[in-house]
Amino acid sequence: MGARLSDLGYAAGWAAVRALPESVARRLFTAGADLATRRQGPDSQLRRNLARVLGVAPAEVPDDLVRDAMRSYARYWREAFRLPSMDHEAVAREMDRTIDGLEHLDAALAAGRGVVVALPHAANWDLGGTWLARRYGSFATVAERLRPESLYQRFLDYREGLGFTIIPHSGG
Repeated sequence: MGARLSDLGYAAGWAAVRALPESVARRLFTAGADLATRRQGPDSQLRRNLARVLGVAPAEVPDDLVRDAMRSYARYWREAFRLPSMDHEAVAREMDRTIDGLEHLDAALAAGRGVVVALPHAANWDLGGTWLARRYGSFATVAERLRPESLYQRFLDYREGLGFTIIPHSGG
């Protein structure tokens, strides 16, 4: 039952968030992040992760850093839910303007070699993948096979709709 609710929650997110004006969606997701931050305990996983990066004890992680990290995560989901309806050309122009090292990708592809690009779950990798697919014509990625299958299919449809070729991590 929990897996089915999760799938329905994502479906609702994709539908509802795209219908909202960007300013409303931004305020809602920021408020949700701030609420989630306030509910975090002093030894939350997020605080422990940040402590590891900073090399300090969890209690020494600044509260505003925890809040900003949670806001960043909320922004990722807001953008992910809105991405199918965003102006992909405008996104591509902005990314072309801000990404360093494009000449290396262009040179490798012009030489007829494939390129392996690491897009970690940092910032919005769906946005980065969309940019790659638009700029270079294709982009393949390995994806975790989520449960239930309907949720996996929802993410598969979403990412294929953005121009990705999906290779399932398992069960493919």
